[in-house]
Amino acid sequence: MKPRPIMRYSLLLLSAVLLLPFSSAETASREAAQYQSHESILSVAKSFMKKYNRDVDSKSIEIETGRLDARLHLHQCDQELEAFLPSGGRTMGNMTVGVRCPGSKPWSLYVPVTVKVFDEVVVTTQALPRNTLLQRSHLKLARRNLAKLPQGYFMDPAKLVGMKLKRNLGAGLPLTHTMIKAQTVIKRGQQVMLVSRSQGLSVHMQGKAMASGAAGDLIKVKNLSSKRIVEGTVTSAGEVLVGGSAW
Repeated sequence: MKPRPIMRYSLLLLSAVLLLPFSSAETASREAAQYQSHESILSVAKSFMKKYNRDVDSKSIEIETGRLDARLHLHQCDQELEAFLPSGGRTMGNMTVGVRCPGSKPWSLYVPVTVKVFDEVVVTTQALPRNTLLQRSHLKLARRNLAKLPQGYFMDPAKLVGMKLKRNLGAGLPLTHTMIKAQTVIKRGQQVMLVSRSQGLSVHMQGKAMASGAAGDLIKVKNLSSKRIVEGTVTSAGEVLVGGSAW
């Protein structure tokens, strides 16, 4: 007995439906093979930053890549992908890493990357008012993400002892150069010792400070013997180092 027309149509329709998922999957697979996977691009960017920061302890660095636009379709590269840092780009924090294909169908793009580098920096142990002379008990080391800190942080508490705060600070705040100043060791009008050292010889002369200064400051001083006004560098002992022409 021959199949009825309606049965024949149903069988053909069922066959088409059964074959459709396999056909669609095969087509999608072929299309995917034509494009560079987003995972491979992100992996190249992350590996590049790991090598770039190879001198950093692996326990102190975290590298995270962002997501690429799902609509982005780039031809599968027929050569190994290359990564690079944009000119003048950052190396910590939120940044971008360039990834390019040097193959027969070249392309390039920038991948969002976040690099966190952790280390111990000097922070305050308590809230401190302006003009506080820092003591060792005011300071401690704490682990911080360096990418989030301004330039000029400290990693040795000893370098800050004796410094004066320029403003009020809260507890646990990392200290930077902009927050401190050296203590004034010479006041304007004060008698000081002018010191000149050359070839192992040291000459001392009385002088008068024409300005106040902290250790390391360059101030004008009057030689009380010759009455000459000279410039010298203030030392932590309150002396002023000058050249041989000061006499």
